[in-house]
Amino acid sequence: MRRRSSPFKPRPRRSWRAPGELLNFTLYFLCAVLLVLSRIGHNAVVDVRDHFVDLSAPLLEAASAPVIMGRHALARVRSYVGLLDEIDRLKAENEQLKQWEWRAKLLEGNVAHLRSLLSAVDEPALHFITGSVIADARGPFLRSALINLGRDNGVRVGYAVINGDGLVGRTVDAGASVSRVLLLNDLNSRIPVLVGPAGVRALASGDNSAELKLDFLPDGASLYPGDEVYTSGSDGVLPRGLRVGTMSGSPGAFKVRPHAELSSLDVVSVLFFDTPALTSTDPPADPVERSLSAMPEDLQAPESASAPTAANEPVPIGEPVTQTGAAGDVSPSEGVAQAQQ
Repeated sequence: MRRRSSPFKPRPRRSWRAPGELLNFTLYFLCAVLLVLSRIGHNAVVDVRDHFVDLSAPLLEAASAPVIMGRHALARVRSYVGLLDEIDRLKAENEQLKQWEWRAKLLEGNVAHLRSLLSAVDEPALHFITGSVIADARGPFLRSALINLGRDNGVRVGYAVINGDGLVGRTVDAGASVSRVLLLNDLNSRIPVLVGPAGVRALASGDNSAELKLDFLPDGASLYPGDEVYTSGSDGVLPRGLRVGTMSGSPGAFKVRPHAELSSLDVVSVLFFDTPALTSTDPPADPVERSLSAMPEDLQAPESASAPTAANEPVPIGEPVTQTGAAGDVSPSEGVAQAQQ
């Protein structure tokens, strides 16, 4: 009778002579050797690794090309979806702007009708000229800048200087081709402003810091951080409605953060706004041309005293003064009057 084999017969023990096991052992051994050599920084291993990287670079680049293309395709799909949402948003915003345009035209017509009934005089348009900042002076007591615009370009002392963000300062000295601008945050800067929707009157003064102080605020004024601050024009020099900045701080210590970045000015514009107050404060042009500096004259080194010329010598009131010109001699009384002037 044939004997049946038992299912629990032990398997034969594997031998190291099998080709697969021998190959695996060889690879493990080589990896261990290469790991040890790479740790000690052997030159042969470094050269082999560099050659292997050079040979595998084209293969890796070819293998990564589909992944890069898929990534770009996914980014395009996302951008297309975002563009559709942006188009919908712009359409809704355009509809709102059309409504505001219709309301603005209606209000403009009403204002024109009311102005005609009141026989109001139209405000003159503000003209301006644009130039560049060529130098700036910074110190513990000074915040000013020089611009390449002067009296030859129509600039006068007291004109407002702005940039794309808002008010920068005002001109305090003007030469033939260069003017000096006193910035808002200078210690000598004082500008009357209106704050918030209610138009609360205050005085924005500089203290050589990044923000301006608010002085002479009325008691009980409803002011909140973020309120817009703009010029009031009550000084008769600056036009009304120029953007200055926004409110910051807390009650009792309100500050004004200027819209313009006063520490990095590049291109500015000078507004031509002539008023009687500006005409009275603007000094006449100097007969002798002199160079302007970004530093005020009182902070500069005093120049050596020079001998007075005949044109600058004072004329005694008691002596007669005679001037010869096209109209003839001038009487002594007229000379005294001219000397007193």
